[in-house]
Amino acid sequence: MQRSQRCLVPLMMIFLLGGGLLLSCTTANGSVPLYELLAHPSGYAGEEVNVLGFYYQGGERQLLVVGVRTDDGFQNPLPLGEALWVEGMPDKVLLQLNLASGVYYGMVQVQGRFETGGGFGPDGSYPSRLLIDQPDDIVALEAAQMEQAWVPPDVQVAGAISLEQLLHQPERYSDQTVTLVAYYYWSPQTWVLAEGIRSLDGVHNAVPIGRQVWVEGFPPDVSGDLNVLENNVHGLVQVQGRFETRGGYGPNGAYPFRLVVQAASSIGR
Repeated sequence: MQRSQRCLVPLMMIFLLGGGLLLSCTTANGSVPLYELLAHPSGYAGEEVNVLGFYYQGGERQLLVVGVRTDDGFQNPLPLGEALWVEGMPDKVLLQLNLASGVYYGMVQVQGRFETGGGFGPDGSYPSRLLIDQPDDIVALEAAQMEQAWVPPDVQVAGAISLEQLLHQPERYSDQTVTLVAYYYWSPQTWVLAEGIRSLDGVHNAVPIGRQVWVEGFPPDVSGDLNVLENNVHGLVQVQGRFETRGGYGPNGAYPFRLVVQAASSIGR
């Protein structure tokens, strides 16, 4: 296991919509609290609503819920409480959310037509749904309120491709040696290369964002040149390695692609 010399205790975390946040985000624009929609759905049937909640998309589930639980502040997210089925969430918003264990999740402000009466979702088990009809107005709250660092376009490395290029045609690069410029992120349960990092201040409370691949074999001595915190390591790197596409990588086998590192170096910014 990488960086096994570090003694870290995984932490289960629960993210819930707080009353103060709900008040600040809803009273000014006339939106409806999620708990109100769930408690009194018939009062909003057929209406256009603006609502704040945690969006959760993984497997066959596309939900708006009041909270999300994770194992370590990031991995293995699970939705909490009663759920509202959601349709029409655009890909450009998904890329602004957290991606872990094959699940997109994060706090959003979203507008759409509210319907109730049952029979929603793939198995018809959800009593109400939200049909998004204003996709350009969706706000990913964490992306809007926290710092985000993406791979700078001015970083030029001979022969390197982007994660977007790699994952657009993964079979083209399968079992090939590739060179990437990306953000390396390590925590007790997460070892990935990502397009970006979201954090409170550029360093703390960091999580990977954007497209990601599972990574193994990253050199510990290079990790020491990055941001090293109590429960994670992250930073901009140049990596060369063998790209694999057989699937089943990472926690719960949720990552479809893996890079086995052959060489790496940090990129100071």
